[in-house]
Amino acid sequence: MLRKALLIFIFLQCTHLLMGQLHPLVDQYHLNGLAINPAYAGSQEALNISIHSRNQWIGFEGAPKTNTLSLHTPMRNKKVNLGIILLSDRLGSKSETGVLLNYAYRIQMGKGHLSFGLAAGFSHIARDRSTVVSSDPGDLLLIGPLQKANLPEFSLGSYYSNDRFFAGISMPLFLTHYTNEESGNYQPGFNFASANYLFTSGYLFDLNNDIELLPSCMLRINPANNVQADININMIIKKLFWIGSSIRTNGNLSALLQWQINYQLRLGYSYGYELSQLSTYQNGTHEIVLQYNFRYIIEVVNPRYF
Repeated sequence: MLRKALLIFIFLQCTHLLMGQLHPLVDQYHLNGLAINPAYAGSQEALNISIHSRNQWIGFEGAPKTNTLSLHTPMRNKKVNLGIILLSDRLGSKSETGVLLNYAYRIQMGKGHLSFGLAAGFSHIARDRSTVVSSDPGDLLLIGPLQKANLPEFSLGSYYSNDRFFAGISMPLFLTHYTNEESGNYQPGFNFASANYLFTSGYLFDLNNDIELLPSCMLRINPANNVQADININMIIKKLFWIGSSIRTNGNLSALLQWQINYQLRLGYSYGYELSQLSTYQNGTHEIVLQYNFRYIIEVVNPRYF
C-alpha cells in the first residue's frame, strides 16, 4: 500500500511542477557526456556511439526508466563538431521521447580543447492517468483524457579537456514543461529557478605503471529544489579494467565497473543502492553503457577516458 502511495505522490508532484523529465540521471557521466552537455560532441576525436540504459528502483512499480542513444563526431576541420542524441524516459504514467541535434565549436587552449555547445530538438510527452492506481476512484486529479504534446527542447554547455583533466558546465534541457490551467494542455516555458545547472570535473593521476586513479564529481544545482553532488572515484588497472564507487548526497551509493575491451569498445556497468527508507521497497538501480569509437586515432597512445 505504501508503494502505491509513494507512486501517487510522485505523480502528483510531476503534475504540479512539470520540469523536463528527459533530463537523464547517470552514474558514469564521463561515458555519456553528450546526454548532459552538448559541448561534449567530438571530444573522443572520432565518430563515437554510446548506448545507455538505466533502470531505477528495480521492483518498484512505475519507477523511472531512461534510455539514450548518442552519436557524435568531429568534422574535417575539427573545430566544428556535430552530434545527435535520442532519449526515452518513463516515470509512472508519464513517458517522454525526444531527439536533439548537437553543435559544438572547439578551440585549442594550452594542451587541451575548449568547446562551446548548443543542442536543439523536441520531445513528445504522453501521460495516461488511467494507469495510476488510486485508493479514491473519484479523485479528479487522476481522471482525465490521455495528454499528449510535442514541445521544444534546448541545452547549452561548455567543456574543457586534456589528457589529464576535464571540466564542464551545462544547462541540459532547460525549458520547463507545465500544464496550462485553463486549457489543460502542456506548454513550454523558462524559469531561471527551475532550470538545472550542472558542473562536472575530474583529474587522472598515475599511481604506478599499471594503476591510475580518476576522481571526479558532478554538482547539480536547481535553485527551486536543492543542490546535489555526485562524488566518484575509479581505479584503472592496466588501462583495461575500471573499479570504482560513487556516492550521491541524497543517500545513494553505487558500485562502478568498466571494461576497455579494445581501443574502440568500452562497456560500463553500475549498481546503485538507496541508503534511505526507499531501499525497503525496491532492489536497487542498474545502469549499463556501451561505447564504441569507429576510428581509432593512431597518434593517441592510449584510449581516451573522457
